[in-house]
Amino acid sequence: MTVSGSRRRPLVLRLSLTAAIAVTVAGSSVAFASPAVSAPMPVRTAAAPAFTAGLCEGTEYTPSEQMLDISDIRLDHYNDGNIVPMYGTTDRGTSAAVDAPVCGVRDVDGIAKSEWMYCTDFDLDPCAGVDENGLPVDKHNDEMGATVPSSGNPDLSADDLAVISWLLQNPAKLDGAVSGNGSEDARSARQTLVWCVSDYDNPLMADFKSLCDRNIGDDERARIVEIMNVTQTLDLVRKTPATGTLKAGETAVFTLNTNMYRKPINVQSSAGTELTVCGDNAKATLSANQLTVDGRGDAPTAVDLCLTTADSGDYSVTASVIPDSVENLHWNTAGAQCQIFASFDTVRPALMNASASVGYAAAPTTTPATTTPATTTPATTTPATPVVPIVPIVPIVPIVPIVPIVPVVPVVPGAPVPSQPVATPAAPAPSAPKQATGPRPVAIDGGAAEQNSGRNVAVAVTGLGLVGMAAAGAVALRRKRS
Repeated sequence: MTVSGSRRRPLVLRLSLTAAIAVTVAGSSVAFASPAVSAPMPVRTAAAPAFTAGLCEGTEYTPSEQMLDISDIRLDHYNDGNIVPMYGTTDRGTSAAVDAPVCGVRDVDGIAKSEWMYCTDFDLDPCAGVDENGLPVDKHNDEMGATVPSSGNPDLSADDLAVISWLLQNPAKLDGAVSGNGSEDARSARQTLVWCVSDYDNPLMADFKSLCDRNIGDDERARIVEIMNVTQTLDLVRKTPATGTLKAGETAVFTLNTNMYRKPINVQSSAGTELTVCGDNAKATLSANQLTVDGRGDAPTAVDLCLTTADSGDYSVTASVIPDSVENLHWNTAGAQCQIFASFDTVRPALMNASASVGYAAAPTTTPATTTPATTTPATTTPATPVVPIVPIVPIVPIVPIVPIVPVVPVVPGAPVPSQPVATPAAPAPSAPKQATGPRPVAIDGGAAEQNSGRNVAVAVTGLGLVGMAAAGAVALRRKRS
């Protein structure tokens, strides 16, 4: 980078910054941040009263009350719309010697915003200290004027501006450390990367060229310039199902298309549901709600995001990101002998948003049947008819005594009665069986039993007994088989 001699300090003063960068670089690294749009100068309606400014993001020590006090001449600078430098990234410097980057506060639409300001001139004075009266001074304790807005650094090319703008809006890496605003190490990494762009050809940076080449060499710078020059896109659509609803427990798939590479994109779903990267998305990583996609060029990359829920209802997925832009930076300086600072404008981000939604149908519910207790009418108990075992009825044949018939012989009186042989009783003639008077006997097998008389009765009774035994045996056999 061509250097303007009128803005350079004597070498003896520059060497002190060389020692400072050695401390800055140790253990630092790069990552990528997010941008904001340029903010016009605020239109003030009323002067703000004196106040104590808030800390910049990730401040790791307690600045003095004097550093944070915005009153008197500093309040005048603030009310004029200028940024007021307050303290450096570490507490190693004196009130007049501030380590870069520097925390400054400015008014934006009536809100006091504290922002980190990164140096873009390695060997110029930050001019960000204060004396015992709280007045702005340089390293020589010379009183300085206000740190006023600037259109940029005239010593930087358009590509330099693009790369520095990207570095302040995205995390990058410096030998493993991640750059950003959240800690002293992260800020040191970011400041060193900025110097690698703004002061790569500065003789004081000669010892650090190899560090710059490893982390932000020609190819990486060309990639960043390419990113800054493309038309940035962000699109989110439903993939599965393209239409209709899902059942509770099923997975909905959304596709995000973007060419904003290596830049955190905020993705989240409603109602506390969790998103995951699914499918063949080797170039995408999701950490918490931050999605980062790797790639290069203008063509967008498709990333599938999956959502699953067990509850019914409508669910939305949103993606938002601040597109990278050179106009997202706020530039300022306190004079020709002072550093030109670049800070990320945190106030008016031009968000790009995309969203899609899906509905989950309620699982079918089983309504328990309401049972109306039946009116119980006492049952009329009919006495069971006793089972009378069927006993074979043996017909009773009346025994009629056989009276022998003796012929009567008349006796003549006085005449001797001759001896008569005693008549032998005649064998009784078979008498016809008399009809039974009782019910007809029933056989074991369910038919009518034959009626018998005389000695056949015993046979009949015996036969019935055998039939009964056979029946009992059959039952027994059936039970044994069962």
